[in-house]
Formats: sequence, structure tokens, C-alpha cells
Amino acid sequence: MSNFKPVIGKVKDTNKPNVGNRIKDQLTWSFSFRYFNQSEYFGLGEIDSKWFVSVINRLRDLGKEDIESFIKDHRVKDSNRYHKIDWDANNIPIKREDIYWVDKNIIENEEDYPFFQFQVSKGLGRVIGFWKEDYSAFFIVLLDPKHNMQPSKDFNYKVDDTSILPCEFTALICELDEIRGTECLNKECGCRQKLEKLPTNYHRGRFVYFQLDEDFYSEFIEVTKNKSIREIIENGLIN
Repeated sequence: MSNFKPVIGKVKDTNKPNVGNRIKDQLTWSFSFRYFNQSEYFGLGEIDSKWFVSVINRLRDLGKEDIESFIKDHRVKDSNRYHKIDWDANNIPIKREDIYWVDKNIIENEEDYPFFQFQVSKGLGRVIGFWKEDYSAFFIVLLDPKHNMQPSKDFNYKVDDTSILPCEFTALICELDEIRGTECLNKECGCRQKLEKLPTNYHRGRFVYFQLDEDFYSEFIEVTKNKSIREIIENGLIN
């Protein structure tokens, strides 16, 4: 559960930060991915690396902005497509309660924790999230490269499909599951028997990650193509 509690009492204007005595500190944007997730219509499976660079650059630029000045200036808000999420918008593909990975006390308290969006750029989609009650952090909940959160009238309120982009570990687990589901005609197959025993306790230890230069990598692949990782490491230690 969240370590911070909702503001008690009625908030008169949720569009204005409650910076109090911190106004003299010129509180600037700070971001958290604590509540980030992918979901249907908000997946990143088809997005190329340049888009992620654009997102990072956008967060960097906003990190230089004074929050109070930003929110009070309607022209700045409009130019950044910054506005509260309209959960009753035409053909919106998600409901607030569908965002199950965010703490229940936040999801059920729309008055104190309204969700907002701002643009990555005009054609590159939106970032969606909510403010911590003291405006010290903007919690990013969804990334919306397809503009699905607020379907546009200009495009006949169309919502585009997306797919979930797995991390490398998740992708590896999926591939292992697919292999385990493949029928093996050899009932005595040793590899098959080991796959059936997964997961084991072998992974409960330290690991080392490294990268090789392109030239050495090609040579490395050729020399080690018929060897297991264990054989490679043991051979290296012995020699």
C-alpha cells in the first residue's frame, strides 16, 4: 500500500498545486514510475527506441519547469496538452477502476487524486498519471503512444490496438513455457526431464552481465556455438 495518505477535506481546485510554504523553493517537476504498468490499449510492443528517447527528453525538459507557473499559465498547459482525464469521454477504452495496480485508496479518491495527461509531442502520444498530494512528484501510470486515453473526434474517436512489450526476463520465461508445452517423442529425453523440473534453485546466486565488442562477439559466437555456458566458464577458469 502507499505510504502517503489522501488529503483530508475538500480540495477547492485540484488544478492548482498546494505548495504552501514551498512556493519560494520553486518546486519543479519530479517523476516516479512506482505505479507504471502496461495494459490493453496502452502497451508498448510496436514502439521503436526513438519514441522512448522522446519520452525521456520530454521528462527532462519538464523537470526544469516550475510547477506553479506551469499550472497557472493556460497557454503553457494548452501547448503541452496538459489536462485532467475525462473518464466519460467518447469511446474511452479504460475506466479509472481498471487501473488496479494503483493503491485502492488513490483510485477511489478521484477528488484528491485526479489523473492528468500531457503530451510527449503533438504526434507522439501522451503520458498519464497523478500528483502526490504535495506536488513533490508526478506518478506516471500509463504511457499512451497511440492517443487512446482521450480518443479524438478528428479521427472518429478511433482506438488503436497495442501489445504488451515484455522485459527480457519475461520474454525468456514465455519462451521456456512454449518449449515445455512442445511434445517430445523421446520419452527418455534428458533435456525434457530437466525442463519439467523448472524452476530449480540454481538461479539463487550472483550473476555477471557484460557486453563484447562487435568483432570479438562474432568470434566468440563461432568458438562457443556448441558449448554450454558452464563449459565456457569452466574452460576459461582452467585456462
